Amino acid sequence: MGESKQTMPQSLISGIHHVGLSVSDLTASLKFFSDALGYAQAGEVPSYPAVFVSNGKSFITLWQTEKDANAFDRKKNVGLHHLSLQVPSEDALGAVFATVKKHPGVVVEFEPEALGKGPARHFMFREPSGNRIEITYWP
Repeated sequence: MGESKQTMPQSLISGIHHVGLSVSDLTASLKFFSDALGYAQAGEVPSYPAVFVSNGKSFITLWQTEKDANAFDRKKNVGLHHLSLQVPSEDALGAVFATVKKHPGVVVEFEPEALGKGPARHFMFREPSGNRIEITYWP
C-alpha cells in the first residue's frame, strides 16, 4: 500500500496569540510563572482580576477564579488538558526541572523522560493553582 498524501488546507492563522489559564491563586501562579519560568508581568486588569505574563515569545493570561471553583478533571470536563512549553536543549530541560520541582505549591507528575520512543524528552507538573504544564525538548 502506498502512503496517503493529504494536502493541508490553506490557513490564515499564523500562530497562537495567547493562552488564558484560570487560576485559584493569582498571586501564587504569578510568582510561579515569574520566579520558576522567567516570565515577566506584561499587564493586568484588576477588575477581572487577571494578570498577563510573557517571556517575549509566549503570552499567558492568568485569570483568578472564584474561591469555590472546581479543579479541572480531564475525564469529566471539556477544556485545556495541559499547556506544553518548549525549551531549546536537553540542558535547558534539566535546568527548568530543577527550578520547577523546588517551587512552593508545584506537584511534579513525572521527571524528565523520553516522549514516546524519543528522541524528544519532557516532564509534567501542576503549577500552584493546579494547571497541568508540560515542558518539552524536541530536537
